[in-house]
Amino acid sequence: MERRGADWSDEEWLDEARRVRQALTALGDHLPLSLPDEPGVRQSTRDHYASYCAQLKARAQVRIERDLPEPFARITGTVVYDSHLILMRTRIR
Repeated sequence: MERRGADWSDEEWLDEARRVRQALTALGDHLPLSLPDEPGVRQSTRDHYASYCAQLKARAQVRIERDLPEPFARITGTVVYDSHLILMRTRIR
């Protein structure tokens, strides 16, 4: 069973924050190095993780809206998203 974030060690938070940042970088968002073991502005690793996850969610929504014609964008942004969300919530609980 996968451990939830509340149970993660500091190192696990750092690894997860890096993974999400890498996903954003792959999508074209270039984020500054500022995690606790990097130079730059200091925020907690959990703050970075939360911020990166929110940015990834927003990035995905914008890509759906920008790249898919209607009605596919609307259907993908609602019906397909909701079905994936239900599936993922079932998997990680």
